[in-house]
Amino acid sequence: MTILPFVFGVLGLSIMGAIRSARNGKASPLAPRRYDESVLLEIRVPKANELLPLAAEQMFASLHGLLRADPEHQEHISFEIAADSSGIHFYVWCPKHLQEFVEGQIYAQYPSAELKPVEHDYMQADLSGLATCGGSLVLSKDSFFPTKTFRDFEVDPLAAVTGSMSEVEEGERIWLQILVRPVPDVWQAAGHKYVQEVKSGVKKMSLGLSDIASGVAEELGSFIPHAVKQFTNPASVAAPAKPSPPPKQEFPRLSPGQELELKMIEDKLTRVGFETVVRIFTAALDPENCRELLRGTGASFRQFSSASLNSFTQIAATEGIAEFKEKVVKREFPANSYVMDTAELASIFHLPNISVQTPAIAWATYKKGEPPANLPTSDCTYFAQTTFRERFVKFGIKRADRRQHMYLVGKTGTGKTTVFKNMIVQDMQNGEGVAVLDPHGDLVKELLDFVPAERVNDVVYFDPSDTERPIGLNLLELQDTSQKNLLASGLLDAFKKHFIDISWGPRLEYLLNNAILTLLEVPGTTLLGITRLLSDKNYQKYIVYKLKDPVLKEFWEKEYTMMMSNPRLHTEAIAPIQNKVGRFLASSTIRNIVGQRTSSLDLDAIMNEGKILLINLSKGKIGEDNANLLGSLMISRINFSAMQRVNIPETERRDFYLYADEFQNFASGSFASILSEARKYRLNLHLTHQYTAQLPESMRDAVFGNVGTMVLFSVGAPDAQILEKEFLPYFTAEDLISLDKYHIYLKLLVDGMTSKPFSAISLAPPEGRTYQGQAAVAHSRDVCGRDAVEVEEKIRRWSERAFSLGMAIAEEKGEAVIEPVPDGQEKPAAVPSPQEDEEA
Repeated sequence: MTILPFVFGVLGLSIMGAIRSARNGKASPLAPRRYDESVLLEIRVPKANELLPLAAEQMFASLHGLLRADPEHQEHISFEIAADSSGIHFYVWCPKHLQEFVEGQIYAQYPSAELKPVEHDYMQADLSGLATCGGSLVLSKDSFFPTKTFRDFEVDPLAAVTGSMSEVEEGERIWLQILVRPVPDVWQAAGHKYVQEVKSGVKKMSLGLSDIASGVAEELGSFIPHAVKQFTNPASVAAPAKPSPPPKQEFPRLSPGQELELKMIEDKLTRVGFETVVRIFTAALDPENCRELLRGTGASFRQFSSASLNSFTQIAATEGIAEFKEKVVKREFPANSYVMDTAELASIFHLPNISVQTPAIAWATYKKGEPPANLPTSDCTYFAQTTFRERFVKFGIKRADRRQHMYLVGKTGTGKTTVFKNMIVQDMQNGEGVAVLDPHGDLVKELLDFVPAERVNDVVYFDPSDTERPIGLNLLELQDTSQKNLLASGLLDAFKKHFIDISWGPRLEYLLNNAILTLLEVPGTTLLGITRLLSDKNYQKYIVYKLKDPVLKEFWEKEYTMMMSNPRLHTEAIAPIQNKVGRFLASSTIRNIVGQRTSSLDLDAIMNEGKILLINLSKGKIGEDNANLLGSLMISRINFSAMQRVNIPETERRDFYLYADEFQNFASGSFASILSEARKYRLNLHLTHQYTAQLPESMRDAVFGNVGTMVLFSVGAPDAQILEKEFLPYFTAEDLISLDKYHIYLKLLVDGMTSKPFSAISLAPPEGRTYQGQAAVAHSRDVCGRDAVEVEEKIRRWSERAFSLGMAIAEEKGEAVIEPVPDGQEKPAAVPSPQEDEEA
């Protein structure tokens, strides 16, 4: 008899366990499962993310598709929030074979999310010397009783959770782990039974486990005495009486509050469920701080409590903290768990949105965009790789699309030059014709070491600071005088751009234009003749006599002669030209280049034969003004050479690639026409600069309207407001500002059509140096450079020569030229004509 109470006690507990298990709607507990191969992904979304927890609810609903028919092989997933001194981070852990599926469901609901595999699990951090605490959050009632969800809150409940985790100090850590695995739709049965029994009056509204326990005790109270009596004296137990007909059942009246609660239970039962485990682990230098972090994080879940339905209860780790930590680190799913539906899970874990203002959240620094389906990945010039959803695909731009030009803009040091470097190196390796204008000099110097050995003789290295072997560039050299207006227009625009410190007016433009046109008609003249033509009467008569254009001839013989008769008017008219042009030509470095009557730099041949022209316009060596003006004149002359291809069939015009760094320094007023016309002549422009305010509005509009490919690096706020229009609705001004170094947004021309904007990262600097730079420079100096002493001597003789009308007449007749001499001096012998002097 003494053993009977023990037997009955065990029997009672077994019955209670069976009832509880049935009410939870769970199958037999699964043994903890570990995975040999798993992956931890950090999830980040842009700070401007506007997606509500509803997106997470749909994500969990999709993840329920992982449900297996065999529960022994059912995988689980861990959603985690971790806080330390680096910020608050969001993670998802899953078996490796589920990675693609899990990523797909997250991306489906959070298209702008950034998922990146974590190489080193943050839970593997060394916590030696720190106090550690841990515990779990369990439901206070059966699983079919719902907790509050995000639909019951006016503000995002995630803010309270992350807010409690934001106070960590250096060395402290908080790990929130939510393990989930889908369960079949059998767990709802207990809930449906409960609702039916309450409505029918069989039982009252449950207030929790105590109600269940009292109900079981009541059942046992009537069952145990009868069982004891039957066990001790079977004969004494009378046969059961014949049951009487049940009385007519009257359903109880439920209060509005009770009806609402039943409705909330029924609402939960309509959704799929996940077995869930919530763990919290904290670490801190001080044990009390560690416990406080644990209490605070657990307390943030009280917001989901409903007094008459369900709530979270925090319980401390029953095992040792070391064992608890091991389970957390290994993401072990325990045997005891509870069921939460998709709305409840979405309430306790979803990705933050713009309404969550908790500091230190690790946001995605910028939004990433999907590349076009026809992205060029072969037969192109490579310069970047995609970044969308961590899929890095190397891509470039096709030859035909490069003919509509490429424009790069972004802050200094963001990677624009690296893009240029990669493209130029490929052009050189592919035997293409290339010209590079570098206002700093570093780029062209580095490019020299990438020149293929077989192309050393193709290189023309134009360095104005090379005072020993200056290259000759006569900007007035013209083979076909019918093109003089075209060339003059370009030169005039170049000068106009750099007359920034004087008032540019119609008279100045008219005077300078006529001076340039005049010198273009006379072979052998150079820019040195501009200032002399305006101030030296004898030189003017010499030049005017050689003119064939009657309009120009009349200008000098009548208008200009009349102007000279008024010294004040004449001085005012020519002073700006003398000042600006004279200052440019006063530099011996510049003078020795543009003062040579015959160019050694043949731009037509460079373009048509596919040579490599590297122009070092280092401002530190020749001065900023000189570098900018010389660069403008070079672009003008290159464009002029391109337009001379009009006589070459279009199919035979060779592509020539012009790269201009900080191009706003060289872009004159005619640049808009260059952008629109250059494509026809296969002059393909690649332009870069730092911010849009460097461009006049008209030029900016011309660039935006004519370039086929636009590449944007990180920019400042003013530029972001302007450029945002080019990238909406895919990227906002905030995205443009937030770009990391080397990261880009771009609109890529593909097969003649501009793609929608997408994100990428520029390729790393090129490798494979050939170290042929010295050989290339030496060859260029030998072929194109001229001895500085000889050049200076010829310029000196020209500047000292006393030109006259008689000299022009004598040259026309082929007679020897006798220079005039002052009275009292001995008459000199005949001297060579300017043409003869050059040949000498």
